[in-house]
Amino acid sequence: MNHPETLAGHVAAYANTAEGNDAVFHHFTAQTAATPLLAAHRRHVDEHKLGYGDPAFHYMWLLLLQAAAEKFPNVRCLEIGVFKGQVVSLWSLLARELKLSAEIHALTPLAGNPPPPLNLWSRLRYRLDRDYREQVKTGNFYVNEDYEAVVRAHFAHHGLSFDTVRLHRGYSTDPAILKNLSDARFEIIYVDGDHREAGARHDFATFGAKVVPGGWLVADDAAADLPGTAFWKGYPEVTSALSELAPLGFVNILNIGHNRVFQRIG
Repeated sequence: MNHPETLAGHVAAYANTAEGNDAVFHHFTAQTAATPLLAAHRRHVDEHKLGYGDPAFHYMWLLLLQAAAEKFPNVRCLEIGVFKGQVVSLWSLLARELKLSAEIHALTPLAGNPPPPLNLWSRLRYRLDRDYREQVKTGNFYVNEDYEAVVRAHFAHHGLSFDTVRLHRGYSTDPAILKNLSDARFEIIYVDGDHREAGARHDFATFGAKVVPGGWLVADDAAADLPGTAFWKGYPEVTSALSELAPLGFVNILNIGHNRVFQRIG
């Protein structure tokens, strides 16, 4: 599956203004709807509540994977924070349809982080415990569910097998996972894990260093400081943590809603 538009073309035309950001967001949303493969995948996600984010991101991934395949002989992709498999299943589907040489990794506990019962103690804790308050504010709580079964069913719906994904089961701060990935390098990393500022800083600094020169890091929920009115902007905590990227040689080349695309130049 080919598409006449390119990531490079959008980067060249991009202007980080309210009008520019709104226009990109609306265009990418329309292109997702107009591309049958993307539209069908997103429709399945919406109908079965398999993820968050905006439809515009589907088209972003199409252009980004096409750009990566033109630049690198093998595209190694890592998602931090998989939830119910929306992104890794889309990557796998696009890799199959585009006939890409792709190696897809998922770093996720595949487990819930349920909130405590809402009562007097939880209200008091919200007032007194900064970390708990930040978890609530940044949407870090998820109900317990058999996430692996959900993800496997998601893949199977598209004729894919989750077994083709290299699963790193745990959190991005897990010493064993960090040791196993110590020498790993990636062409694309998507950071959608811990939304607390300290957690986001850890992910950007630790995993940003694993992106090869010329590769990309996409930060989710990180547009709190962007102009524009057409899209939800994510969290100030994640946005603040983006300061970890510039020292690693990253440049913000394009923004689609609350997804920020950085390329490692240095």
